Amino acid sequence: MLRRRTARCALLALACATLLAACGTPPGPEPVSDAARAGGSNEHGLARLRNPLEGDAAAIAAGGALFAGRACAGCHGAAGGGGMCPPLVNDAWVYGDDDTTLYHLIREGSMAMRAHGYVRGDTEKVAGDMPPFGGALSEQETWQLIAWIRANHAHAAPTEPATR
Repeated sequence: MLRRRTARCALLALACATLLAACGTPPGPEPVSDAARAGGSNEHGLARLRNPLEGDAAAIAAGGALFAGRACAGCHGAAGGGGMCPPLVNDAWVYGDDDTTLYHLIREGSMAMRAHGYVRGDTEKVAGDMPPFGGALSEQETWQLIAWIRANHAHAAPTEPATR
């Protein structure tokens, strides 16, 4: 059962990556608006970010609509509880739960996260990679999705590592 689910997730990730590549997904970190900059860099050299839409009811609703209307729900489950890919509502974050990590994971995908030096946590055994959605989502939409994830997560506050 696990092998079948892993294979389906890998195939879906490959299909998504192929489709998104046609959208012109940027090859690396792209400029982020000043409103999202938190100052400094994280341990992976990425500019530290904070969600400028955190707690905004309209942004949370828009993020929920994006989650349901894009490929998100197909992999992560209708309410973010998991499926072929990890749940978004528990405390097992594959790469981390801070805004910087979530933003770049959504925009660049998990292969780019590993290229930045992130190590996949072993608490979630889903083997498929997350494709990059940077070419399919705007910065605003990415923050809306993160606001929705936080609003639906049991422990909504991100855990920011200490500034270097």
